Amino acid sequence: MNHLRRSHDAAPPRLFAPDTGRPLYPRTPATPDLWTDGIGHWPVVDGIPFLRTGRDLLRDSVIQALEQGDRRRAVALLLRDRDDHARIAPPSVEEALAVVAGVEDGTLGLRQAMERLCFGPVASYFAHRQSAPTFLSALGLLAQHWDAPPRVVEVACGIGQVLREVMLRGTPGVGVDVVFAKLWLARHFIVPEAWLVCADVAASGLPLSCVEGATVLCHDAFYFLPDKAGVLLEMRRVAGDTGRVLVGHAHNRHVDQRGVDGFPLSPEEYAALLPQAACYDDAAFVTGFLEQHPVPAATPAELRHAEALSFAWPAGPARRAIDFGAPAPGVPLRPNPLLTIRDGVLTPVWPTPGLAREYANAHYLRGDDADDTALFARAHLRGAMPDERPVLLRRRWLLDLPERW
Repeated sequence: MNHLRRSHDAAPPRLFAPDTGRPLYPRTPATPDLWTDGIGHWPVVDGIPFLRTGRDLLRDSVIQALEQGDRRRAVALLLRDRDDHARIAPPSVEEALAVVAGVEDGTLGLRQAMERLCFGPVASYFAHRQSAPTFLSALGLLAQHWDAPPRVVEVACGIGQVLREVMLRGTPGVGVDVVFAKLWLARHFIVPEAWLVCADVAASGLPLSCVEGATVLCHDAFYFLPDKAGVLLEMRRVAGDTGRVLVGHAHNRHVDQRGVDGFPLSPEEYAALLPQAACYDDAAFVTGFLEQHPVPAATPAELRHAEALSFAWPAGPARRAIDFGAPAPGVPLRPNPLLTIRDGVLTPVWPTPGLAREYANAHYLRGDDADDTALFARAHLRGAMPDERPVLLRRRWLLDLPERW
């Protein structure tokens, strides 16, 4: 069942070819899955434009499959594409075809699809992201600078879980990611109504027209981007003169990041890229989200020992209020599958050692006493009472999980 709220929705942004910058449009009225700028051709597969540069042979193969009427093969070819940080080989075309069939006929769930698409450790990250401290910090940053924008545009949106939170509350979402498979899973499991685009922002910018007044977010991904200044210029362009640019959980290179990939900067270096932006300790947004209080800005020098940072430009406060900790209307909540009662105490059970390390400070997932254990047990057995739902959702004891999680 689709619980995303429909809102008053302006026309979606226009698309541009990433290599020429010229406007894209359907090649003919009879070929809505093939777009052109009058020079080259770009496929639109399952409603997701594939505008990634540097993939000419793949693009040609996908276009050929579409022209032959073999949509599932076109999807399967794109599901094998990876980003530059992937460490696991992609599935075979035959296995990718089996995933397409399983997802579309309803026999495969999200976690099974990620496993068979060889997501590796990233599968656990996405499967349990709603419980992660970084997810709460994203919601806290958005809420503190919420302007009731006409759209939220998320750069490196993954499988769309942050976008889902804003769309559930009536704001249209645009997701951009370099990996088509993530967007395809977002389309089928998380945000079926989002406007999704596959593009390499670091290589060719955002292939979107300006969305005046939009909030443009990049969370837990900015440190991966080599040309950070160029990406920020693009984010500002899309946000327009009245929009907002938010960068969250940007790793600090002064702090041990347990072997994280990417190109993290120091607080001073980030701040130099974002002059006049408000600067925060990203972890403070976790506490702010849980305790419902604003997070004070800090100077780069004060954040020298912060593991990750967040930035908001312009630095002014929110123009409207929103509470991402309150349950969205009509959305069913289920007990968090990470949690169990062991020896009478509510505690998380980590599926991987990496997740255990990443969530080491997720104190909100642990029960403090017998009353907590009893509260979770009641919610698990018969569902939470209306007055209990906000408390349980805010602490991630209840979650809005995909039906085929």
